[in-house]
Amino acid sequence: MTASADSRPVPTLPWPCELGLELPGSKSEANRVLVAAALSGRRVRVVGATPCDDVRHLVAGLAALGFAATFVDEARGIVEVGPRGTAAPGSATLHCGNAGTALRFLVSVAAITPGEWTIDGNAQMRRRPIGPLVAAWRALGADVADAGGCPPVRVRGACHVGGAVALDPSISSQFVSSLLLSGSALPRGLELTFTAPLASAEYAQLTVDVLRRFGVAAGLRPGGACAAPGTGGPPAEVEVGGDWSAMGVWTCLRLLTGSAVAGTNLRANSGQADERAEGLLQSLAGDGERTLDVGPIPDQFLNLAVVAALRPGLTRLTGAANLRHKECDRVAVMARELRRVGACVEERPDGLVVHGGEPLHGATIDPEHDHRVAMAFALLGLVVPGVAVREPDCVQKSYPAFWDHVDRARRSLRCVAVVGMRGAGKSTFARALAAAAGVTVVDADDEFVARHGPIADFVAAHGWPRFRALEAAIVARSLAPGRVVSTGGGAVEDPATRALLRTHTLTVWLDAPTALLRERLAGDATRPSLTGAPVLDELAAVHAHRAPLYAEVATARIDAAASLTAQVERALQLLGAARPPLHPGQPPARP
Repeated sequence: MTASADSRPVPTLPWPCELGLELPGSKSEANRVLVAAALSGRRVRVVGATPCDDVRHLVAGLAALGFAATFVDEARGIVEVGPRGTAAPGSATLHCGNAGTALRFLVSVAAITPGEWTIDGNAQMRRRPIGPLVAAWRALGADVADAGGCPPVRVRGACHVGGAVALDPSISSQFVSSLLLSGSALPRGLELTFTAPLASAEYAQLTVDVLRRFGVAAGLRPGGACAAPGTGGPPAEVEVGGDWSAMGVWTCLRLLTGSAVAGTNLRANSGQADERAEGLLQSLAGDGERTLDVGPIPDQFLNLAVVAALRPGLTRLTGAANLRHKECDRVAVMARELRRVGACVEERPDGLVVHGGEPLHGATIDPEHDHRVAMAFALLGLVVPGVAVREPDCVQKSYPAFWDHVDRARRSLRCVAVVGMRGAGKSTFARALAAAAGVTVVDADDEFVARHGPIADFVAAHGWPRFRALEAAIVARSLAPGRVVSTGGGAVEDPATRALLRTHTLTVWLDAPTALLRERLAGDATRPSLTGAPVLDELAAVHAHRAPLYAEVATARIDAAASLTAQVERALQLLGAARPPLHPGQPPARP
């Protein structure tokens, strides 16, 4: 497939990858922290607020309202936030793009900030609902108007005392969060009564948790929520944790392919709903029907749909009705684009029914400028060849480094070690496999010769035990992601080396019958004897001794008598590249 000029091809992993990623700071947490800091009455240093589009819009909006809010170190996501200055403006238009949290939070901040404000977004944002939030502020006495239930929102801000108000939170928990964040700055606080079920309650709880870090008495209860004025001083510095929503792609990849991907800056017990995604994903392993309610982790709906398309059996994804009001109609767009790659999908009002296990193929995906659609199909493209994503820059909304991380994953394939007897053709095979995968090849024997001279001469001078010790050290140093390493035939003699091969590599055993080895080694005087007997005479006994050791470490067993092309194709198939794995959570099987 040839991608168009405005699309980005997704590189497929020929086998699992292994890497650690510093994920963006959680934009959900960052935007809550930034508003709480601005309204705290003190200067606060926020660290880890990755300058994605949503956070940039929030910071710019606070600054437009007159609050001290500016990035002082974008690389580290450091924002200095403080109260409104004495020369604060009395009017402004706040442009929020398609950033739902930024626009909805800023409506409430504007409502309690004296002046005349217009809070607006792009064309898609102007289709996203804001009516329940506006209705709540009008009930509290604020002068707020929307455009038919959607942005732009015009606010004549003033000082309000707070109090009790009813709210419909069924479309978005962001309405609850917006009111609680600003309610904490009101003399009487806010007491919310819900007139309908709360969507995505975990995100409202995250807001409560953030407010408590700022000394605000806030709480969420069945049927309502509250925030009282802060009683303690805010912290001088607040650190935003890594984004568990962003980790969702990599968690799914890990379960689909056996890859080892870690988020190095993720915080356990973060309060982010998506921290629990892995447990839910594990339930998709194996055959048969599954039903998953995505309501608690709505940002993972699209990734779950991709996993559902790859697993055998039928998967029902429910609880996604409010996702029709996001950056795009995520339910409809996901159904359309999954069908484009060959999946069998039924669209339902609150989700999807996915008939998994159908053969999937490449296509150019239209994410409708939705970052989560783009990232979900990048996940698919890492497994299914030929996928490209239009408007790839839309990931800037939440995960600016996403495509760099995709490329890193492709460069960080798990180390593949090649083992087998001398004469099996390990060096030639390793070079061909590395070339096919686009990774680096390392030949442990060549590394030894470069450091210590010819192997036969070294063994004659120092003996096999010394050689084995140095060989083991070279192999250990060589085993790193993004490499194919050809080991010496006897490297498996060392128990520590075998342990490393089992735990740190995918190991290909290039298995050759003794007769083929004898034919290839005849007349080769460079090979030192292991036992003191002529090399060809000791061959059968050495082969019989080592075969169980090769089998112990092997992920894949390849016939050394096959053509080089056939060997590489078979290795790629056994390492998981030729077809998408259908059983999430299960690593490549050993023979």
